[in-house]
Amino acid sequence: MKTINILMIGNSFSVDAARYTHELSLGGDTVIELGVLYVGGCSLEQHIGFIKEGSSPYEWFINGESTGKYISLKDALLMKKWDYITLQQVSVFSGLKDTFYPYINELIDYVREYQKTATLVLHKTWAYEENFDNENFKWYHYNKDEMYECICKTYDYVQKDLNIKVIIRSGDAIYEAINKYGSRFHKDGFHLNDEGRYIAALTFVHTFNNNQMLERLYIPEGFDKNQCFEYEKLVSNMLSK
Repeated sequence: MKTINILMIGNSFSVDAARYTHELSLGGDTVIELGVLYVGGCSLEQHIGFIKEGSSPYEWFINGESTGKYISLKDALLMKKWDYITLQQVSVFSGLKDTFYPYINELIDYVREYQKTATLVLHKTWAYEENFDNENFKWYHYNKDEMYECICKTYDYVQKDLNIKVIIRSGDAIYEAINKYGSRFHKDGFHLNDEGRYIAALTFVHTFNNNQMLERLYIPEGFDKNQCFEYEKLVSNMLSK
């Protein structure tokens, strides 16, 4: 069994994906120690703004739990040797390619000043729930399928453009889960509920565990054991495509 250290530069969608990741990883061959830099609704452009300000706005999460501390991106980058560092756009702009640039390039340049060998990773986020009543959804005509297709096209472009080898396909897993089980994985139209978080975490763990079925599946309190095994099969099948 090996341990890897992953830093997520993100927002609330990072927190969602990280909630059960560490616990689930304990059942496989690769234990994930996960740090999340959290500012709600934080875009790539805002990350660059914080760097230029020299501010410390990020609530620091370790293995899915808040530490109650606030730090800067530089603080996190200097904290330890990170094996992987994930990047993502804020959800409203996740399917709009032009919003990634030039900010993602600037963010990568900054990361490389302090972490020269970490593998960069894209975290592909999920579409909003169908008929979500929020003006942010207007960019996608209030249609989850359109938003999902835009996210797919955008992340595919960015991955190829920046030659990023690893992508965590949380958005694909949530989309497939909704198509199979119905719209029951969001808690407020855009954030994930506990079941949605579980699926995102499974996607995270399988990505770094060579998509191997876990030897011991973590079952959170109140979850249906059989349903958890079904979710793992769904994620594994999705990643195999």
